[in-house]
Amino acid sequence: MKRQSFAEYLERRDDEDLRLIDVREEDEYEAVHVTEAELFPLSKIRQGELPEEDDREIFVICRSGGRSAMACEIFEQAGFEECTNVEGGTMAAEDLGEEYVERG
Repeated sequence: MKRQSFAEYLERRDDEDLRLIDVREEDEYEAVHVTEAELFPLSKIRQGELPEEDDREIFVICRSGGRSAMACEIFEQAGFEECTNVEGGTMAAEDLGEEYVERG
């Protein structure tokens, strides 16, 4: 599994079409999430539900990086290519500035 900081994700996002998947639960996501992140909870992933693949490289985010690492492992075992764990998670995005997050 590849790992990158949120700042590194931001650098790449400006030049590439990247997909950001937030694997926290819905209530956590609704409270605060990275602006372009799509919700796909780890609880669903553990039950065998997986997001549809597209051509974009997948970055996975949670609160701090633990659950997203688990999700990346599951994605890779399922054959997903180019899965990257965002280390520091949503907390790192908040630390960089409120312009990167939406609050419920």
